[in-house]
Amino acid sequence: MSRSPTDPRTWRIAPWTIATATAALFAFLHIAAILAAGPGQTPLHNPIGLAVVTAVAPLTHGAPESTRIMALFQVYTVAKLLAVLAMTAAVVAACRPPARRRRLALALQLACVTVLDALPLHLVLAVQLAMLLPWRAGLAWLAAQYALGVLVDIALVLDMASREHAPPQWQLLAYLTAERTVLAAAFLMGRLVQREHRMRETLAHAHAQVLATQALLGETVRGAERQRIARDLHDSIGHHLTALNLHLDLAARQAGTPTPALATARAVSADLLAQVRNVVSHTRHDQSIDLGAALHALCSALPTLPATLHIDPAAARHPAPVAHALYCCIQEAVTNALRHAQASRLTVELLHDGTGTVARVTDDGQRGRGIVEGNGLRGMRERLAELGGALRLEAGAPGLAVVMTVPVDGSAA
Repeated sequence: MSRSPTDPRTWRIAPWTIATATAALFAFLHIAAILAAGPGQTPLHNPIGLAVVTAVAPLTHGAPESTRIMALFQVYTVAKLLAVLAMTAAVVAACRPPARRRRLALALQLACVTVLDALPLHLVLAVQLAMLLPWRAGLAWLAAQYALGVLVDIALVLDMASREHAPPQWQLLAYLTAERTVLAAAFLMGRLVQREHRMRETLAHAHAQVLATQALLGETVRGAERQRIARDLHDSIGHHLTALNLHLDLAARQAGTPTPALATARAVSADLLAQVRNVVSHTRHDQSIDLGAALHALCSALPTLPATLHIDPAAARHPAPVAHALYCCIQEAVTNALRHAQASRLTVELLHDGTGTVARVTDDGQRGRGIVEGNGLRGMRERLAELGGALRLEAGAPGLAVVMTVPVDGSAA
């Protein structure tokens, strides 16, 4: 069984698309402002504008003023457009896996917003630093972003003073420096959003575990109830039917010559007793639990991580000890993928390979420093070893597969 493609969770909006859409919107507004101002009215006193003036001025020396202005405007617009496109691509690369390219993408984005010198684009980067990096690393990057912005402001103020042969406008520099402190507010807002997001993830994951445990507990309770009913059948109806058979035998001996009705009654009573014993025996031996229902409840409520579930019907039902051990191991593997793998896709498989049951949890995440086996993995090995099973890890590029096996004799435990 697998998740239906019509599941509403399949169509949810990924968080990285929101960041990309925000960056693209600010980039569009930035270019739209340039086009709205038009040639001759677009301010060029910024890093890209000064670079364009330096590069284009020698090429248009001696040309009419209108031609020179149009050339500056066209080159400036193209340069700005390339810069905002590079910044938007960096936003996409920073938000999407794998995480190993995140710092490189953030560095590219920092370079783009520095030369673009637009405060809204700086705010986008500040929020990303808060949400994508650890607290201390994010603060270090924010300080570097602020310092680079202040250095650009100082360079522009000094350049303007040099061009106008006037004293530097220190009041303007003080205002621009104070204005950039809004980056700290954006950073704190990003941290608050990230904190709430993680709390929602934790709550949703706990809710998924509760639902799965409830499903497993329900199966266990139903099995215990079936066993109680079987015991009651054996202790009440079975004993009464046995006594009835004994009295019918006594009545037949006392009658001397058995009558057809008495013989029929003895046959019906014996057949009914055999059927009751068969039902009791079958109920006592059929105490397996549907592990598939618990796994479906676990995977269908996972936060932020789409999960695909494949269950072989031959591997779905197990005795209570085996079902509990497999469920705990699969739950631990899913939790590790959520916390440490930074994955975008998870696959849970429960299969029967002829020798036993195989459970496989596969993700496409990254684990840069290798796999450190902690208490979780050791606990999984111990649970499986008690059933004669084993645990192995299969590293992929990217991703990791946690494979749990339980032999047939363990499954029948």
